[in-house]
Amino acid sequence: MNAVLTATDGPIFIITLNRPEQRNAWNQAIVDGLEQAWVDFEASDALVCVVKAEGPSFSAGLDFRSPPKSDDGALPNLAVPCNKPIIVATEGACLGMACSFVLMCDMVFSGESAYFAYLEAKMGMYGGLMAGFAGRFMYRPGLQWMMTGDKMSAGRACEIGMINEVVADGTAFDRAMVVAKQIAQNAPLVIQSMKSVAMKTLPMGPAEQFYRDLCMLGAIRKSEDFAEGVAALREGRQAKFKGR
Repeated sequence: MNAVLTATDGPIFIITLNRPEQRNAWNQAIVDGLEQAWVDFEASDALVCVVKAEGPSFSAGLDFRSPPKSDDGALPNLAVPCNKPIIVATEGACLGMACSFVLMCDMVFSGESAYFAYLEAKMGMYGGLMAGFAGRFMYRPGLQWMMTGDKMSAGRACEIGMINEVVADGTAFDRAMVVAKQIAQNAPLVIQSMKSVAMKTLPMGPAEQFYRDLCMLGAIRKSEDFAEGVAALREGRQAKFKGR
Protein backbone atom coordinates (compact mmCIF):
# COMPACT_ATOMS: atom_id res chain seq x y z
CA MET A 1 0.00 0.00 0.00
CA ASN A 2 1.40 3.36 -1.00
CA ALA A 3 1.91 5.71 1.94
CA VAL A 4 1.12 8.72 -0.24
CA LEU A 5 -1.44 8.75 -3.04
CA THR A 6 -1.80 11.32 -5.79
CA ALA A 7 -4.65 11.99 -8.19
CA THR A 8 -6.05 14.81 -10.27
CA ASP A 9 -9.54 16.27 -10.46
CA GLY A 10 -9.48 18.61 -13.44
CA PRO A 11 -6.99 21.37 -12.56
CA ILE A 12 -6.63 20.16 -8.96
CA PHE A 13 -3.76 17.95 -7.84
CA ILE A 14 -4.79 15.87 -4.80
CA ILE A 15 -2.31 14.39 -2.33
CA THR A 16 -3.52 11.87 0.27
CA LEU A 17 -1.59 10.69 3.31
CA ASN A 18 -2.39 6.98 3.38
CA ARG A 19 -1.26 5.32 6.62
CA PRO A 20 -4.54 5.44 8.53
CA GLU A 21 -3.70 2.46 10.76
CA GLN A 22 -0.65 4.42 11.99
CA ARG A 23 -2.60 7.68 12.17
CA ASN A 24 -0.63 8.84 9.13
CA ALA A 25 2.57 9.06 11.17
CA TRP A 26 5.57 10.07 9.08
CA ASN A 27 7.95 7.28 8.18
CA GLN A 28 10.41 7.25 5.28
CA ALA A 29 7.68 6.16 2.86
CA ILE A 30 5.57 9.21 3.75
CA VAL A 31 8.56 11.53 3.36
CA ASP A 32 9.63 10.04 0.03
CA GLY A 33 6.06 10.00 -1.25
CA LEU A 34 5.45 13.63 -0.35
CA GLU A 35 8.71 14.87 -1.84
CA GLN A 36 7.92 13.07 -5.11
CA ALA A 37 4.39 14.46 -5.01
CA TRP A 38 5.73 18.03 -4.82
CA VAL A 39 7.97 17.36 -7.81
CA ASP A 40 5.05 15.90 -9.75
CA PHE A 41 2.72 18.77 -8.84
CA GLU A 42 5.22 21.45 -9.83
CA ALA A 43 5.86 19.70 -13.17
CA SER A 44 2.17 19.09 -13.89
CA ASP A 45 -0.45 21.24 -15.58
CA ALA A 46 -2.47 21.27 -12.35
CA LEU A 47 -3.08 24.74 -10.96
CA VAL A 48 -3.80 24.08 -7.28
CA CYS A 49 -2.91 21.29 -4.84
CA VAL A 50 -5.13 19.98 -2.04
CA VAL A 51 -3.72 17.71 0.67
CA LYS A 52 -5.89 15.42 2.78
CA ALA A 53 -5.48 12.28 4.86
CA GLU A 54 -7.18 8.90 5.15
CA GLY A 55 -8.67 7.99 8.51
CA PRO A 56 -9.84 10.04 11.49
CA SER A 57 -6.48 11.79 12.08
CA PHE A 58 -4.63 14.09 9.74
CA SER A 59 -1.29 12.98 11.16
CA ALA A 60 0.26 11.94 14.47
CA GLY A 61 3.57 13.50 13.40
CA LEU A 62 6.80 11.51 13.26
CA ASP A 63 6.58 7.72 13.47
CA PHE A 64 8.99 7.11 16.36
CA ARG A 65 8.84 3.34 15.81
CA SER A 66 10.05 3.79 12.24
CA PRO A 67 11.37 7.35 11.91
CA PRO A 68 12.50 8.78 8.58
CA LYS A 69 16.16 9.64 8.06
CA SER A 70 15.12 13.21 7.35
CA ASP A 71 11.72 14.83 7.07
CA ASP A 72 12.47 18.24 5.55
CA GLY A 73 11.95 17.12 1.95
CA ALA A 74 8.31 16.34 2.65
CA LEU A 75 7.40 19.89 3.55
CA PRO A 76 5.57 22.04 0.98
CA ASN A 77 7.23 25.18 -0.39
CA LEU A 78 10.60 24.05 0.96
CA ALA A 79 12.44 21.22 -0.78
CA VAL A 80 10.57 21.88 -4.03
CA PRO A 81 9.85 25.61 -4.51
CA CYS A 82 6.40 26.10 -5.99
CA ASN A 83 4.41 29.24 -6.86
CA LYS A 84 1.16 27.31 -7.27
CA PRO A 85 -1.11 27.38 -4.19
CA ILE A 86 -1.10 24.45 -1.78
CA ILE A 87 -4.15 23.90 0.43
CA VAL A 88 -4.46 21.39 3.27
CA ALA A 89 -7.61 19.90 4.80
CA THR A 90 -7.28 18.60 8.36
CA GLU A 91 -9.61 16.45 10.43
CA GLY A 92 -8.85 15.11 13.90
CA ALA A 93 -5.35 15.24 15.32
CA CYS A 94 -2.51 17.20 13.76
CA LEU A 95 0.57 16.64 15.89
CA GLY A 96 4.24 17.56 15.93
CA MET A 97 5.82 17.53 12.48
CA ALA A 98 2.37 17.65 10.91
CA CYS A 99 1.98 21.12 12.45
CA SER A 100 5.14 22.20 10.61
CA PHE A 101 3.57 20.79 7.46
CA VAL A 102 0.44 22.88 8.02
CA LEU A 103 2.61 25.93 8.74
CA MET A 104 4.33 25.61 5.39
CA CYS A 105 1.14 25.22 3.35
CA ASP A 106 -0.63 28.26 1.88
CA MET A 107 -4.18 27.74 3.14
CA VAL A 108 -5.74 25.43 5.73
CA PHE A 109 -9.34 24.28 6.28
CA SER A 110 -10.16 22.21 9.34
CA GLY A 111 -13.08 20.26 10.76
CA GLU A 112 -14.46 21.75 13.98
CA SER A 113 -13.15 18.85 16.09
CA ALA A 114 -9.66 19.09 14.59
CA TYR A 115 -6.87 20.09 16.93
CA PHE A 116 -3.18 20.91 16.79
CA ALA A 117 -0.42 20.07 19.28
CA TYR A 118 3.28 20.81 18.90
CA LEU A 119 4.92 18.53 21.43
CA GLU A 120 8.65 19.16 21.06
CA ALA A 121 9.00 21.17 24.29
CA LYS A 122 7.54 18.18 26.19
CA MET A 123 9.88 15.77 24.43
CA GLY A 124 13.13 17.69 24.87
CA MET A 125 13.75 18.13 21.16
CA TYR A 126 13.39 20.96 18.65
CA GLY A 127 13.96 20.76 14.91
CA GLY A 128 13.58 24.50 14.44
CA LEU A 129 11.26 24.57 11.44
CA MET A 130 8.39 25.95 13.51
CA ALA A 131 10.61 28.92 14.39
CA GLY A 132 9.19 30.77 11.38
CA PHE A 133 5.67 30.71 12.84
CA ALA A 134 5.66 34.40 13.71
CA GLY A 135 5.59 35.30 10.02
CA ARG A 136 2.51 33.17 9.48
CA PHE A 137 0.31 33.59 12.57
CA MET A 138 0.11 35.61 15.78
CA TYR A 139 3.28 35.72 17.88
CA ARG A 140 2.09 35.69 21.50
CA PRO A 141 -0.58 32.98 21.34
CA GLY A 142 1.60 31.01 18.95
CA LEU A 143 4.55 31.09 21.32
CA GLN A 144 2.33 30.05 24.24
CA TRP A 145 1.03 27.11 22.22
CA MET A 146 4.54 26.00 21.26
CA MET A 147 6.05 26.38 24.74
CA THR A 148 3.25 24.65 26.64
CA GLY A 149 2.66 21.82 24.17
CA ASP A 150 -1.07 22.20 24.79
CA LYS A 151 -3.72 21.22 22.29
CA MET A 152 -5.09 24.06 20.20
CA SER A 153 -8.63 23.72 18.90
CA ALA A 154 -9.43 24.47 15.28
CA GLY A 155 -11.46 27.45 16.47
CA ARG A 156 -8.51 28.94 18.34
CA ALA A 157 -6.17 28.16 15.44
CA CYS A 158 -8.47 30.15 13.19
CA GLU A 159 -8.57 33.07 15.65
CA ILE A 160 -4.79 33.45 15.58
CA GLY A 161 -4.47 33.00 11.82
CA MET A 162 -2.96 29.53 11.77
CA ILE A 163 -5.83 28.21 9.63
CA ASN A 164 -8.30 29.86 7.26
CA GLU A 165 -11.67 28.40 8.22
CA VAL A 166 -13.37 25.95 10.56
CA VAL A 167 -16.04 23.80 8.93
CA ALA A 168 -18.30 20.94 9.97
CA ASP A 169 -16.48 17.71 10.77
CA GLY A 170 -15.93 15.58 7.71
CA THR A 171 -16.21 18.50 5.27
CA ALA A 172 -12.72 20.05 5.39
CA PHE A 173 -11.66 18.38 2.14
CA ASP A 174 -14.90 19.39 0.41
CA ARG A 175 -14.40 23.00 1.46
CA ALA A 176 -10.76 22.93 0.37
CA MET A 177 -11.82 21.64 -3.05
CA VAL A 178 -14.43 24.39 -3.43
CA VAL A 179 -11.79 27.04 -2.76
CA ALA A 180 -9.23 25.27 -4.96
CA LYS A 181 -11.66 25.23 -7.89
CA GLN A 182 -12.45 28.91 -7.37
CA ILE A 183 -8.75 29.71 -7.52
CA ALA A 184 -8.23 27.49 -10.56
CA GLN A 185 -10.80 29.52 -12.50
CA ASN A 186 -8.67 32.63 -12.17
CA ALA A 187 -5.63 33.67 -14.21
CA PRO A 188 -2.81 31.22 -13.37
CA LEU A 189 0.04 33.68 -13.92
CA VAL A 190 -1.63 36.18 -11.62
CA ILE A 191 -2.26 33.55 -8.92
CA GLN A 192 1.33 32.33 -9.09
CA SER A 193 2.68 35.89 -8.98
CA MET A 194 0.50 36.63 -5.94
CA LYS A 195 1.96 33.67 -4.08
CA SER A 196 5.52 34.41 -5.20
CA VAL A 197 5.40 38.01 -4.04
CA ALA A 198 3.63 37.11 -0.78
CA MET A 199 6.21 34.43 0.02
CA LYS A 200 9.00 36.98 -0.38
CA THR A 201 7.48 39.11 2.36
CA LEU A 202 7.44 36.27 4.91
CA PRO A 203 10.30 36.17 7.41
CA MET A 204 11.88 32.72 7.51
CA GLY A 205 13.17 30.91 10.57
CA PRO A 206 16.87 29.93 10.63
CA ALA A 207 16.15 26.26 9.86
CA GLU A 208 13.96 27.17 6.91
CA GLN A 209 16.57 29.57 5.51
CA PHE A 210 19.35 27.03 6.03
CA TYR A 211 17.37 24.33 4.25
CA ARG A 212 16.71 26.56 1.23
CA ASP A 213 20.41 27.39 1.02
CA LEU A 214 21.28 23.71 1.41
CA CYS A 215 18.95 22.83 -1.48
CA MET A 216 20.60 25.48 -3.65
CA LEU A 217 24.08 24.16 -2.87
CA GLY A 218 22.90 20.59 -3.38
CA ALA A 219 21.59 21.49 -6.83
CA ILE A 220 25.04 22.81 -7.74
CA ARG A 221 26.66 19.53 -6.70
CA LYS A 222 24.20 17.61 -8.89
CA SER A 223 24.54 19.92 -11.90
CA GLU A 224 26.09 19.18 -15.28
CA ASP A 225 28.44 22.11 -14.74
CA PHE A 226 29.87 20.51 -11.60
CA ALA A 227 30.53 17.26 -13.46
CA GLU A 228 32.08 19.23 -16.32
CA GLY A 229 34.29 21.23 -13.95
CA VAL A 230 35.61 18.08 -12.28
CA ALA A 231 36.21 16.40 -15.66
CA ALA A 232 38.01 19.47 -17.02
CA LEU A 233 40.25 19.64 -13.95
CA ARG A 234 41.18 15.97 -14.31
CA GLU A 235 41.85 16.33 -18.03
CA GLY A 236 43.82 19.58 -17.73
CA ARG A 237 41.55 21.60 -20.02
CA GLN A 238 39.30 24.64 -19.91
CA ALA A 239 35.80 23.79 -18.65
CA LYS A 240 32.83 24.47 -20.93
CA PHE A 241 29.95 25.42 -18.63
CA LYS A 242 26.32 25.43 -19.79
CA GLY A 243 24.56 26.89 -16.78
CA ARG A 244 22.72 23.68 -15.90
